[in-house]
Amino acid sequence: MILGAGIAGMTTALEMTRLGYSCTILEAQTSAGGRVRTIRSGDVVDEIDSMQTCQFDVDDDLYFNAGPSRIAQHHEFLLGYCRDFGVELETFTNDNRGAWLHSPNAFGGQPQVARRLIADTRGGIAELLSTAISQNALDGELTATDKANILAMLQQYGDLDINNNYAATPRAGFPGQENVGSRQRGELLSPRQLQQIVTDFFWEFRLSFSQGFDQQPTMLQPVGGMDRVARAFEAQVVNNIVYQAVVTEIRKTENGARVVYADRFGTPTTMDADYCVVTIPAPVLATIANNFSAAHQAEVAGFQYSSAVRIAFQSPRFWEQDHNIYGGISWTDQDITQIWYPNYGFHRTNGIIIGAYIFDGPSGAAFTGLGPQQRIDTTLAQASNVHAQMTGLAMHGISIAWSKVPFQMGGWGTSDASVLLAADDNIFFAGEHLSLLQGWQEGAIQSAYFAIDGVVDRDVNASLLG
Repeated sequence: MILGAGIAGMTTALEMTRLGYSCTILEAQTSAGGRVRTIRSGDVVDEIDSMQTCQFDVDDDLYFNAGPSRIAQHHEFLLGYCRDFGVELETFTNDNRGAWLHSPNAFGGQPQVARRLIADTRGGIAELLSTAISQNALDGELTATDKANILAMLQQYGDLDINNNYAATPRAGFPGQENVGSRQRGELLSPRQLQQIVTDFFWEFRLSFSQGFDQQPTMLQPVGGMDRVARAFEAQVVNNIVYQAVVTEIRKTENGARVVYADRFGTPTTMDADYCVVTIPAPVLATIANNFSAAHQAEVAGFQYSSAVRIAFQSPRFWEQDHNIYGGISWTDQDITQIWYPNYGFHRTNGIIIGAYIFDGPSGAAFTGLGPQQRIDTTLAQASNVHAQMTGLAMHGISIAWSKVPFQMGGWGTSDASVLLAADDNIFFAGEHLSLLQGWQEGAIQSAYFAIDGVVDRDVNASLLG
């Protein structure tokens, strides 16, 4: 018995069935996928205190990935399933040097093209280190050969001149590059001083974001929406899923596990099984009656989740037409944090722009506390400081605050798991929150494999003792 038809639950059912086990998945909602959700025209976003209906035009290109949105090239298990299931993939641009960085407290509040800040940062660092080497400040660490080699490398790294100074460089672009129609390509921009760049902490994190192991400059996404992955998994195990089965009790028994759930008519139903794999998100699991061990109950009750929020709009593609931005992400240190541009459908009339992606912290909590229309209004006000066109062109706004979504109640796990990695008698636990890749579908798959290994090992040991 498996509780939850998200990626972890469906992976468990798929692989256990392949091993010869009989599996049933109890899913509270009317469809599978959990937080792997793509919103299109007419779809409804339910939160515990509101309901929104998506007003996007009916068009295959007009969709909003409200949950997982990108896949790293080293997420090999997820990619393997995509290959096996025939899920077509395309490029997701995670780091577009033509997108913008914005802080109201820097550069007069004017957005900066990312390539300029990146070039000036590299150039400034390279010049400082070259100066230190040339002034013999690092003689204790470097040989003469080392010094010559590093100076040559720094010239390339920072585009320094023959005197190892950082001056204007084509890497930074040209005046007016942020707008379509500029013809100043023969001119160079005056370099920003490194001291000017690092006065605002905002730049430090944004310039290194795509260097993370899971946040690569170029990633992948399914053609047509991330729910293509969930639908492909669902097709493999659909006969094993009981939909609209809301779990109300989870109990350990002498020889297995017992679950009580309300079926789609609200009728209490009891199911017994040799094993139970629980993939229900911890904030929801904490509200379900159980007889877990005290340690398991404590970890479930204390498990923290992100308060992720996303707000999307339909709009004419002004970012392409006016600014030559084709996919990628712009950053701002306002609460909205990120603006995402679609990585597909280039030069078509309309697109879906994510006007805010807030991960967590005070901003996530503040936006979660707003009503849907307040989120939309606040997003438009802040996003217009980056793109003035948002005020007049962005329309059909729709938001999702994952901490308010029934049967989810959070974006992804952020606590360190220890107790839940161990079975509680014949009850096992899985989900992205119990993996090293929290927040990723790959983590959900890995957690499923871990639970499967636990069940199989238990049976193998029992047979050897029997």
